[in-house]
Amino acid sequence: MASGSGGHAPPNGMVAFSLFEDDGLRRVYAILHVSDGVRFGVPKRSLLGIMLTWVPVALLAWWGGLWGGGLVATNFLADFAAYACFLVAIPLFMLSEPIIDSSTRDVARELVSCGIVQPKDRARLSAVHARIARLRKSRWPDLGCIAFAYVFSLAILVPEFGPDPLPTWHVKDYAQWRTLTAAGFWEFLVALPLLNYIWLRFIWKILLWIFYLERVSRMKLDLHPTHPDLTGGIGFISDAQGQFAIFILAYGISNIAAPVGYQIVILHYDLATMPVWGPLVGFAIGAPLLFTLPLLMFTKQLYLGKKRALATYRERVTERSRQVESRWGMEGADQHSAPEEVRELAELGALSAMFKHIEKMRVVPFDLRSVGQLMGSSFGSVATLLPLLQFDGDIASIFEVLGKLFGQFGGG
Repeated sequence: MASGSGGHAPPNGMVAFSLFEDDGLRRVYAILHVSDGVRFGVPKRSLLGIMLTWVPVALLAWWGGLWGGGLVATNFLADFAAYACFLVAIPLFMLSEPIIDSSTRDVARELVSCGIVQPKDRARLSAVHARIARLRKSRWPDLGCIAFAYVFSLAILVPEFGPDPLPTWHVKDYAQWRTLTAAGFWEFLVALPLLNYIWLRFIWKILLWIFYLERVSRMKLDLHPTHPDLTGGIGFISDAQGQFAIFILAYGISNIAAPVGYQIVILHYDLATMPVWGPLVGFAIGAPLLFTLPLLMFTKQLYLGKKRALATYRERVTERSRQVESRWGMEGADQHSAPEEVRELAELGALSAMFKHIEKMRVVPFDLRSVGQLMGSSFGSVATLLPLLQFDGDIASIFEVLGKLFGQFGGG
């Protein structure tokens, strides 16, 4: 795929910026003809993800008779965590990638096109772009993500092979020993590692993005305290941070809400226990902070720019006010022409308005809309648990009916 096009083209011959372009997974997408340049690329990737995860597990569970019995751990149909992870979270992850890639590309472009990064620092910025390109194309981060994906997947199995394990559809007893069912085999050796790899890859991209912002914040930026965005002209960085909200929603559903909901409804854990409510509270608070705290790296420059601008405009407003008051208070002030008076008053009004505007300038480049997007996604993913808590009995009845229909469909 070509690097950057249209509105994302690198300005002035600089190295193009992207967090995802030509990395390992994007190259796989290109081979499978489901890349961004293909029509309906995102829906195709989402469907492919579902076909590699939930569909094989469901078919193997049906083949192995791992259904029925209502809201119990041995009933695959009752494992709504699998639905949330593979049927909801995977499409959301696929959707978030082009949105995040586009918004972060825009930031890199506007830093130059808006003159925020000064000409003397553009070679440094291009070098940072080149370093990001090398890191995203390296095979080692992908191999690390794959390794950790299997570690996290297999770690879930450890309790199921310990003493007095809870029966689940993942494993089955054969006389003196236990083994994975066919559905469990695909779940923990294919489906779950694939899901883990997807979100671990995003974590790596987020770390690259934070590294990029840190490098930019070290440069002497050309900030404008009178800019209408109230953040010196870099409000577009806050807009980009807000676009990570879809990733937060997907991660919260797959890694927080789904497992916690499974513990509450299937394993009957108490919501008041620390292992249950702890991840919910930690995620709801920590996820927005992950994308707002890096913006504090720009605070020093914004604060100093605001301080200098206030001092400059305070002097000019005071000087102009003194001149106007002196002329209006002196004898014969009516000798001044009306146009001159209007001009003086208009200039004083403009200076006063600009001074008040600078006073409102934020020293952290984020706005309530972006913060609201991040917080809304984190709380929204946690809120998906509410129907499970409210309609526990009804859900049990629903899964009982689904089990009977599934049995009739399978000839049982």
